Amino acid sequence: MYTPEGSIRIEELFDVAKQVAQQEADHKCNTPEAKAMHVLKYGNIVCVVGLPGVGKSTLLKMMISCIVKDKSVKPDTKFLFHVSLKNFNPDEKISLLEFLLYGNLSEWNHSDEENKALVHFLYNNPNVVILIDGLDELDTKQANKRLHACQLDSKQIPEVFVKNLLMGNLLPYAAKVITSRPGQFYELHPDYRQGLVSEVRGMDKPAKKDLTKQICGEANLEHVEKILAERPNLDALCSIPVHCIQIVACLHSSVSSGREINSMTDVFIHTLTNYKASDHVRTSLSEKEIGQGLVKLAHLAYKGLAERKLVFQQADFEEVGINEQTVDIFLHTYVEKSHHLKMRILEGKKRSFFTHLTWHEFFAAVHMILFMSHEEFRRCMDTFYDPHWEVVTRFLYGICNSTSYEDLKVIFPASMIKDYKEKKNILKSLILPQQEFDQYYISKEVFILSGWVHEANDAEISQRFQECMPQLIEMDAPSYATEISDVAFAFNTFTTPHDLDLTMYHGSDEASAETLLRGLHGSQAKIKVLNIRGVWMTDSTTQALLPHLDVMDELYLDERKLSAQNRIILHEAVERLTNPQGLTVNRINGDRWSKYWELYGYQPDDDVMQILLLPPGKIKGLNIEDMRMTDSKTQALLPHLDVMDKLGLVSWFNDKNLNPYMEDISRKIMDRQNKIQIWMEGPAVEHVRPLFQCLDKISKLCLSMHYLTSDDHRLLEEAIQRLHSPQDFALEEIADDDDDDDEYWDQRLEFWNQ
Repeated sequence: MYTPEGSIRIEELFDVAKQVAQQEADHKCNTPEAKAMHVLKYGNIVCVVGLPGVGKSTLLKMMISCIVKDKSVKPDTKFLFHVSLKNFNPDEKISLLEFLLYGNLSEWNHSDEENKALVHFLYNNPNVVILIDGLDELDTKQANKRLHACQLDSKQIPEVFVKNLLMGNLLPYAAKVITSRPGQFYELHPDYRQGLVSEVRGMDKPAKKDLTKQICGEANLEHVEKILAERPNLDALCSIPVHCIQIVACLHSSVSSGREINSMTDVFIHTLTNYKASDHVRTSLSEKEIGQGLVKLAHLAYKGLAERKLVFQQADFEEVGINEQTVDIFLHTYVEKSHHLKMRILEGKKRSFFTHLTWHEFFAAVHMILFMSHEEFRRCMDTFYDPHWEVVTRFLYGICNSTSYEDLKVIFPASMIKDYKEKKNILKSLILPQQEFDQYYISKEVFILSGWVHEANDAEISQRFQECMPQLIEMDAPSYATEISDVAFAFNTFTTPHDLDLTMYHGSDEASAETLLRGLHGSQAKIKVLNIRGVWMTDSTTQALLPHLDVMDELYLDERKLSAQNRIILHEAVERLTNPQGLTVNRINGDRWSKYWELYGYQPDDDVMQILLLPPGKIKGLNIEDMRMTDSKTQALLPHLDVMDKLGLVSWFNDKNLNPYMEDISRKIMDRQNKIQIWMEGPAVEHVRPLFQCLDKISKLCLSMHYLTSDDHRLLEEAIQRLHSPQDFALEEIADDDDDDDEYWDQRLEFWNQ
């Protein structure tokens, strides 16, 4: 799978989607015709995933503006469809036209023949854009199963249309964008996960500050930011716009002053408490009516989620006894107008939904804790790991906190089922020992459990989590700010030592790495093994790493992703360790690695010179790979050759320009007091001949022998025969990594580690 890295602008989405399809076609398809068809089907599909409230729906609204107003995206668009999947009855079969125009049929009065003609016209039109919002809000009953291709004129449930659009079967020439929460999207069969898969990662720091200022005002900005700085776990949640709006509003209001806010459950409880006390609510309903209405809303929320019904009509409210005032005060309501196609009488249909799906999920969790029997609650256990219920489950753990539970009893002053402890025990039982997890999903499981622990903020839940975690926890490091916050919080609740084996993949950025490293510092979860090769290391990331080195056994990193200054800082930190031999860096013992350096072709010259200008003796081993030699670099290198132990000269992609400088290097080696070991690999070996005159000062010479000419072979043999002590000289052929990669790396590590 071709995975592009880095940020993508809205205007670039379809360009990147086409690049991805072309990359995939090169690997999957054997003929030009097949490659062209693959690009046609999948080069115009963009899948957008993101956590709840991160801005997926907002992204589609921005795309509409870019298409219609700015013309910066798909400027030739003639037909634009925006489809919100939460509006559909997931079990009702509809036509493709009804799917595309759902909720917008008020002025539509065409015959079946005209409708059919329009669908066929759209099928062949390249100037069509379809924006589909909220796969997670649809009931995908057969997410992991393949469905047959549907006919253009057939009636299908919405799920079938979505999958066939994603497969490129329906409207293949149209550009398509679909949004989803990650859990539901990655449940889909791989056939439906074609095209570009991109992520909305949340707001960056400037955007977060701007939104915070909009909510609390310039005068209070510094105070709110100070509170967030003191609570990094809460601050991490503010990267998600919906959470930021609510958290900042709570911190800014007087309601939150009586109790610390540490979780989203706290935020939702305080927001609801504040809203319930507002004049908007008080002037419309009595205290008793408010309480009764909220209880019924909670029941409606649970019933709606269970049936995957997220938009409600009048009959739904009548069924649970909710009056119109309660609906108008606590839900978002709009009137959907339509014409009766035969009599042409204008009708108005009132439809309502929670202002955001997370509010719907919060009310559902309230119903389950406060008003559902624990017997029925236990029967729901199988749904708690379902992606459709993951946010509800998190809120259930949040309500497990005794303070949250007591606060909710004030907000919902109706008769409650008092089995809080029984339900808490059921939730505790969901936290399973790690060995019972599927190893493939181990990291995701730890993230989920950490989220439950963070949301609960409860000693019993934390203790259960600790008991279920093994002594050595092997996992991929989280990359989302919210997941990092969860993991750091959960691991900081440990009261006994645990060891971590963490891998940070290319999807992790330096901000994520830094946040996690700082969050884990001082906890009982000690990082013993860290693979951070996929991350660019900034100054602050490097500083966050340093305190962990004392307890670490193995560190893997790509020095090419560090500036020269940070490399120097890290090398010196390893050198200062009480026991540097106890740490290996890239499988080289720490006491050796602290004096081992590498230079690369695409490093800035200033970085190269900063390392080469270190005092002689600081560099005992130096590997120069694909770096073009110059007068200044060679003159800076020569003083180190007096005292260094090992030198590597490697070239693969670039001309190292060695020829003018090998005589200078050889003469310097000739003047040494002690012997040196030299590793020459790749085309650099073509310039080895000057070294033959100083073999007496070389104890080991490792060469890619197939780069030697016949004359080189002859001259090398003659030089070896002239040695005063041939037994003190070793010539080794470097293993071909194409033939035996393991043998090559074993040989290379042995060279630099001795």
